[in-house]
Amino acid sequence: MKPIDKSERYTLTQLVVQNLKQFILDRSMQPGDKLPAERELSLILGVSRAILREALRSLESFGILEIKHGEGSYVATNFVNPLFEQLSFIVQMNAKTVREIHEIRYLLEAAALAAHPTPTSAIWAELEQLADQYANPELSHTQRATLDAKFHLTLILSLGNQTLVYLAEPLIQQVPMKELDLNGIEQSVQEHKRYLEAVRNGDMTLAAAILLEHLSDNSSTRSSNPRL
Repeated sequence: MKPIDKSERYTLTQLVVQNLKQFILDRSMQPGDKLPAERELSLILGVSRAILREALRSLESFGILEIKHGEGSYVATNFVNPLFEQLSFIVQMNAKTVREIHEIRYLLEAAALAAHPTPTSAIWAELEQLADQYANPELSHTQRATLDAKFHLTLILSLGNQTLVYLAEPLIQQVPMKELDLNGIEQSVQEHKRYLEAVRNGDMTLAAAILLEHLSDNSSTRSSNPRL
């Protein structure tokens, strides 16, 4: 048998990638489920373990699989990681991209508000706890930014649309938050409280306006959109 040249090897790897996707779908595997061991998978798919490993690494780079060395391959539980990495790199390359992501981030959360989220009592309790934690003046900038992102993602989560959360998370994480002085922190704290109150009262128009104010006050970049 002649050696497999590079083009054939690439084509075979892509074929195995597609077969592995179908394998996962056919077995209704869920996030966190473990795939069979490499030896078994290579026999099932009829390919060498070297080709199989290339296909597994490709699926890991797509965010479909998570490979744990010494344990095996699992269906990924967080499909957003590759998108987060790409956005992070793009943001570092082009400041204009930050402003555009800022606009998309606002539009996404405003659209979530328009769908009239109805947080459960448990989510309300978490939102209020996050708002209280955010008010701590001793927090570092990084801690405050992390809490702010979690606060907004938790509200979006109340819609019960996990795919929307997957899309929103990298966008929210990639909008830089400026460092706030004590007055800025207090203003931001009050915006969170007013935001929650508007959502609680079902006034989503007011909530969207407060969101816009909050993002404009807290963002470390200015948008080309006059509304932001």
